[in-house]
Amino acid sequence: MTKFFEPLKGKMNKNTRIVNIIGSLGIFPTVMLGRELGSIWACFGVLLLWWLIVVFTYLTYCFYKNKSL
Repeated sequence: MTKFFEPLKGKMNKNTRIVNIIGSLGIFPTVMLGRELGSIWACFGVLLLWWLIVVFTYLTYCFYKNKSL
């Protein structure tokens, strides 16, 4: 489990900046969905879900990339 979260430890590098930027771009679909739902809590949930999907996709990619080496 420690190997899985290893890419997020340490200093911020180019890859983690890109992941955080893509994760923060989830605000656009969240705002559009929030206008339809009318609930701020649903918006926060969707934004959190978007960010978690982006981060776990990145971590899974790094885990399997390092495993194949």
